[in-house]
Amino acid sequence: MSERWKEIKKKYWPPGKDQLLILILLGLLLAVIAVPVKSGQEEAAGSEESAGQEMPDSSEEDYCSRLEARLEALLVQVEGVGRVQVMLTLEGSRERRVEKDRTFSEQGNQEETVYEELSGRERTPYVTLEINPKVEGVLVIAEGGGNSRIRQEILEAAQALFGIDAHKIKIMKMEGTK
Repeated sequence: MSERWKEIKKKYWPPGKDQLLILILLGLLLAVIAVPVKSGQEEAAGSEESAGQEMPDSSEEDYCSRLEARLEALLVQVEGVGRVQVMLTLEGSRERRVEKDRTFSEQGNQEETVYEELSGRERTPYVTLEINPKVEGVLVIAEGGGNSRIRQEILEAAQALFGIDAHKIKIMKMEGTK
């Protein structure tokens, strides 16, 4: 060995903490790179499968009714609004994302739904996330709906609560009011 090589070996061997950390990080980086990754189309199809389980209609109606009742309860407390009725329309439906157990092998990647056992032999998919449908439109019929200031207050409240554009909110004056 040349003298230069011996000097380098003395200086860097055994490796210090910094060099060991760098070596470990490089090893982790290589391991991450070596893990197979699904193509975009396969991943989109897989996420649609896990996210596409819809809740029954009654559950969505209950969700919508609760939102309407809460909005009515809030608006009726605002000065000048008076009696109020609210109707909401929802975009899409409630989705449930279920836990998937992924297995990577030389033959390919496999996914299996993770189940939880309730009582006896009853098994249900383990839900990791529930996504409620977004509010798409709001109709408010209020006694004070003829007053431009009250209309603006209701509009701003609906926009703040549901994050929708003003053109998707309709405010009307209730029949039989002055």
